Amino acid sequence: MLPEGAVGKLFKDAPKAKVVAVRFWPLVVAKRIYHGQARADGLPDLVAPVVTEALVDRDGQILPQRNAIARDLLTPLPNDEFTIGAVEAMDRFLTEEPLRYDGSSDWSVYLSHCRKMVDAVAKGWPTGDLHYGAAGFGLLELAEDASATIRNILDLYDKLLADRPDIPLLEELVSPASAAAADPRIEKALARRLGHSNPHFPLAEQQRQVLAWLDAAQLGEVIAVNGPPGTGKTTLLLSAVAGLWVRAALNGGDPPVIVATSSNNQAVTNIIDAFGKDFAAGEGPLAGRWIPDVSSYGIFLPANSRRQEAAEKYQTDDLQTRLESQEGFQGAKDAWLSSACVAYPNVKGDVSDLVAALQRDIGAA
Repeated sequence: MLPEGAVGKLFKDAPKAKVVAVRFWPLVVAKRIYHGQARADGLPDLVAPVVTEALVDRDGQILPQRNAIARDLLTPLPNDEFTIGAVEAMDRFLTEEPLRYDGSSDWSVYLSHCRKMVDAVAKGWPTGDLHYGAAGFGLLELAEDASATIRNILDLYDKLLADRPDIPLLEELVSPASAAAADPRIEKALARRLGHSNPHFPLAEQQRQVLAWLDAAQLGEVIAVNGPPGTGKTTLLLSAVAGLWVRAALNGGDPPVIVATSSNNQAVTNIIDAFGKDFAAGEGPLAGRWIPDVSSYGIFLPANSRRQEAAEKYQTDDLQTRLESQEGFQGAKDAWLSSACVAYPNVKGDVSDLVAALQRDIGAA
């Protein structure tokens, strides 16, 4: 049972939940101290081999759901790093003896499973290890619903290590070819830029360089952009998308669909927020959005379990459902035509004539 104070912290942001998902590490092993200090031998200071996914109820009872040994402590690994055993041994053990704990069992059932699992990959560890001894404490944190994503990544990681497949796109990402100092494709790229998200955030030199590479990139090429918060990654993204949309408007047809994905929901919602507030509306008769009830240029597509929560703050696929009905289409068309006729009072004709006038003005800008 967890103490009352710990339970309060776990449920602080989930006042109506009956249980919360956690991960915890029941066995933490620390590097041994010699003559008052740890040896500088490159080994990790702390090792927590057993990782348990569990639920915690409001009484503080821990209900373990799944047990494993931390993957980064098991071979194969790409480099000579600290390990205690092999992933094959853990998989064999969990196949034969999966964790069975229903809450009514004695806690010793869970602890016994942990010990057996460690013994399956490293018999008796850390007993007899000259470098490590039990630290006498464990660790626990909220799971944040990332376990399924992590498992999928680990499965992919294992398959790549085992099969060593030929994947050109992955090779380009992890080992990009060195670019020539003066690539002729890049020299003309900035001159081809057609749009920017707003006039308040001009691009820095490095941002312009990335946009030039993006414009000149061939199908399948990967461009990695790194930078701490506040360095303009989102502004760069908005500018890139603005240019793609302007080019699509000039060429006719449907605009491109740009997908932003991350294992971190906050990263995605930050982009969605930016598409809603950081695109300038502009001035004059061409300003603003000509289709009503569209609050952003982005749509958030969350996990099915979070759709209702997301719909309270973001545009979701419910917007498409409304707009793509017969009533929604007609309402959007009428609103668009009304704005277009204000912008082009001298153009007499249908939607195609007004679109041609728009393309003419965009091309001349």
